Formats: sequence, C-alpha cells, structure tokens
Amino acid sequence: MTFTPLSRAAQIGHVQEVLTLIEAGADIDACTHIGWTPLSMAAGNGHDGVVKTLIAANVDIDKTDDIGWTPLLKATEYGHETTAQILIEAGADTNKASYSGLTPLSLATMKGHETILRMLTDLRI
Repeated sequence: MTFTPLSRAAQIGHVQEVLTLIEAGADIDACTHIGWTPLSMAAGNGHDGVVKTLIAANVDIDKTDDIGWTPLLKATEYGHETTAQILIEAGADTNKASYSGLTPLSLATMKGHETILRMLTDLRI
C-alpha cells in the first residue's frame, strides 16, 4: 500500500502533523493504490480533528476509492457518529452510492447504526 506522510498521519489521527504537512504543500487528495485518501482514512478511523482539518483545507469531501466508497460511507460503516455528522454538515453527498449500490442510508440500516440512520433520515424530512 502506498501511503504518503499525510495519509499516514491522517490514518493515525495526528492533527498537528496533518496541519504541518498541509502547510508544507502536501496533496490533500492523494490516493493510495486502492484509492484511499487521507480523508477516507481519517473518517474510517473516527479521527474527527483530522477530518475537520482536511475539510478546512478544502479536501474533496466526496472523493471515492476504487470501490466507490466515500468518506461518509467509511464513517457510517464503523459507526463513527460524530465523524458522519461533521461530514454531513460540511456538505458530503448523503445519497452517493458505492459501485455496488450501497448508500450511507442503506449501510447505516444494514449495520444497525441508529444515530447515523436518524441523521440521514432527518435530512429527508
């Protein structure tokens, strides 16, 4: 797997290192060989501070990996409620489906993540 210093810092939740790398000109949307971005890694691990930092740097919030998963799908899969809320409030596409047809709503339903499910259904009311 090809990790950049930024993707590694995002994956383990090091906010200050992420900030330093962004200020030094790191590519905030760089992907690993399977399409994982720093944002998707931070979202999948529930690193809210890193997610907020990347959003503030104007990251592509809906960039998908090689199977069409967005950062919101990754946060939803692992039940990271605050992360999902941050992404939704920042304008993540709540209807964007993976290549296999999974949406955040269908995934939250499948995984039984009721709080995220409520967040997503409240948007539809």
